[in-house]
Amino acid sequence: MTNDDHTGTDIPAREEGTHSLSAARAATLIGTPPPRPTSRVKPVLLMGLLSVVAVVAAIGFFHRLVPSPSQPDDQRSYTTMPTIGYSGSATSTGAISPAWASGVETAWRIPFPSTKYGPRALTTVEGTTLYALFEDPDRPTHQVTAAAFDISSEQPRELWRTTGPLPNSLGRPSFVSYEDQFIVGSIVVNKASGAQSLAPWEGSEALAAVDGIVVACDNKRACSGWTQEASSWVRQWETTTASQKGALSTLDKLTYPDTPVIGTGEHQSVVLPVDSQTHAAQLLDPRTGQVTDAGSVSPFRDRQNNVVSFAFASDGIVAFNDDLFVTYDADGFITGTQSYEKSMRRPTRDGRMPSTSELGDFLVGGLPAWSNATVFRSTTGTGGSPSTLTVTPSDGRPPFTLDAGNNDQHYDVSTFWPSEVRASADTSVVYVESVDHANKGNRFFFDTASGLGHGSEERRDAEDLSWVFDDLAIGVTIDGIVAFTPKAS
Repeated sequence: MTNDDHTGTDIPAREEGTHSLSAARAATLIGTPPPRPTSRVKPVLLMGLLSVVAVVAAIGFFHRLVPSPSQPDDQRSYTTMPTIGYSGSATSTGAISPAWASGVETAWRIPFPSTKYGPRALTTVEGTTLYALFEDPDRPTHQVTAAAFDISSEQPRELWRTTGPLPNSLGRPSFVSYEDQFIVGSIVVNKASGAQSLAPWEGSEALAAVDGIVVACDNKRACSGWTQEASSWVRQWETTTASQKGALSTLDKLTYPDTPVIGTGEHQSVVLPVDSQTHAAQLLDPRTGQVTDAGSVSPFRDRQNNVVSFAFASDGIVAFNDDLFVTYDADGFITGTQSYEKSMRRPTRDGRMPSTSELGDFLVGGLPAWSNATVFRSTTGTGGSPSTLTVTPSDGRPPFTLDAGNNDQHYDVSTFWPSEVRASADTSVVYVESVDHANKGNRFFFDTASGLGHGSEERRDAEDLSWVFDDLAIGVTIDGIVAFTPKAS
């Protein structure tokens, strides 16, 4: 999700902050100051010094009372904290379990080598198997480690672990499932054995696999399609695209797409990560490599706000500005144009993508047919701070409110802006997270009966959170991979 969201979010843009240097690094850069001449300390000076110390101590105490989002320099390790294991049924319906009403605990951890500024593991789950890939923090080794774990039982069981060569550029690509393999950027990993190899499109990143064809793009102006014949990769086509430098401005947190592929059958297309001023978006036919401009920017040219963002749907895409949305099918044709009034409603993430029609109905005020509820954020706190969340179940039950400040972590919620919301099927539990630009923030499971939000320090610090089962979520920290499960009631 970008800071350019224009529909149903109203999340303020945040500055792209930089991480401060650690004290050790700062001392190295600045150098050790020369020693000062010794002198007698006068009583007045001593009293002043003691006053400063007292003030500093008071400030430190205050900061302990009001925690702030962690940064890389102060990320803590949780390896000495207890875990409770996983005791659930390893099922995934798309909705979170009502069991989260009791709170959240750490189920287990999988350690892997890392550093404060080093890489974090990339993860994905198929069925009950967790796959992970991470770089060796010792960059000169140019190695990556891949591993697979069965996570259906109390503790994860390692199935295999392998090492392989690190491409010159890896970044943070997604796992692309391709028959009996995973492709991560240009790294190919066998799901059964972990055997690794490098694909011939190094310098490009695999975006998707459709009908046996892998689509890889170079983050510049080129994409290519590849098939695997025997043990060799064969390029089927190569095409030129609009600039991929800026990337498409998408509202990922509105429909939560897991893949850039839209449509079905012969009408499947890959939405390209392009940034162009001449057309709204570009769609690529994965079979032929043909690139199609998705309509044009003309519907927005005469509007006061021409900034356009996109949301993926199951059968197309929707383009927005502040007062107009345009729907496109998977072939790039306009199927509808409608004015609307921007709101701050957000549908819960419950397992499936909406169609363009369902999303359009939601934007003009309807209930989301594809999700369990809608969460509306209002500014009712002191100083206009966002604190009240109104939850409207999609099945017609009356709405209810939650206070974001009513949580067991005692965090300051003066800047609480929901970035992801989920709900159990009966809305007895509503999950709301507010994450800042550094991917740190408040994450609460609200017990709607009591109104209390439950969280944990370790979950707050975790990055790249994903939902494995209804009652199990995983993320990565400085320690490795960590799993969270409902607290035993």
